[in-house]
Amino acid sequence: MDLSTCLSPGSSRDPARGAAYRRVEKPAHHLSPVRRGFRLLLGIVDPRAWWHLLKLVNYYNYAHVQPRREMTIGPKCEISPTATFANARRIKLGARVVIGENTRLWAGPEHAQICIGENTILGPNVLVTAANYRFDAGRPIRDQEMETADIQIGSDVWIGGGATILSGVTIADGAVIGAGVVIARDVPAGCVVVGAKFRITRKRVSVRSESHETAK
Repeated sequence: MDLSTCLSPGSSRDPARGAAYRRVEKPAHHLSPVRRGFRLLLGIVDPRAWWHLLKLVNYYNYAHVQPRREMTIGPKCEISPTATFANARRIKLGARVVIGENTRLWAGPEHAQICIGENTILGPNVLVTAANYRFDAGRPIRDQEMETADIQIGSDVWIGGGATILSGVTIADGAVIGAGVVIARDVPAGCVVVGAKFRITRKRVSVRSESHETAK
């Protein structure tokens, strides 16, 4: 057996392969401090970067700062600066509620409220939406009216990261909702809900197929 075939690139037994290996490992070139500084300067003076920053500030203002003035917030609540809210006049938080990072609370555009009891914790990336689009066949979904209904979340409830709470749901006191669970029906007091099982509930007729048949 030729042990030279087992040697790693760059060993003294294989100088040619070692040199090629070293050449591949090293970047073709390094940016000098001058070039890095010049690139940073171009980024600072680029108007597109400042325009994007203004859009981010505007988004943060209408999705977080302004809604917090309209919400009903109990004492000693902890709300992540990356949480966002819609129709905040219809959102009510009890005392000592925790709202995690990137969590979204979307009340209904006209009537539906979101009410959260005291000592409840919402983990990161939770979605609570009191409005849903209809998806009847015959029209694009975005052209259909929305269905709205109140959401009631009790006291001492823990909702894990990535969970989704849909309109019309009531989660009673002391319940625990596992990470990633979609809640579309009421949860009784003290119950623990985990798991996300995929299933097809029904089939929606394709709008394109209906349009094609009509054209014929």
